[in-house]
Amino acid sequence: MNYPELKEIIKQLKKTVPCNVCQKKFLDEDLQVVSTYQNEGLFHFNCHNCKNQLMVHVSIVGQNAEERSANLNIRTRNPDKVDPNEILDMHNFLSKFNGDFKELFLS
Repeated sequence: MNYPELKEIIKQLKKTVPCNVCQKKFLDEDLQVVSTYQNEGLFHFNCHNCKNQLMVHVSIVGQNAEERSANLNIRTRNPDKVDPNEILDMHNFLSKFNGDFKELFLS
């Protein structure tokens, strides 16, 4: 994904993807590019109004630039909430973890 494509995708996302909680439009500072690879991108939105977070996956389909901008495949998903017990479990695990990943994955 090149820079002009990325700019066009961000413009389209801001225009077509409102916050699914408060329905406000996202601002530039609400958007983070998490990753891009070939014709796909992953974006993180953090609503300035209600603090809702949203993950957006975009695939570009088409042969030429006009087709690609007209054929954006956009999927959205709210990240799962982290349970406080999960945080405690991870803390307990890490406090006892000795750094041996072979042992961790083979046991």
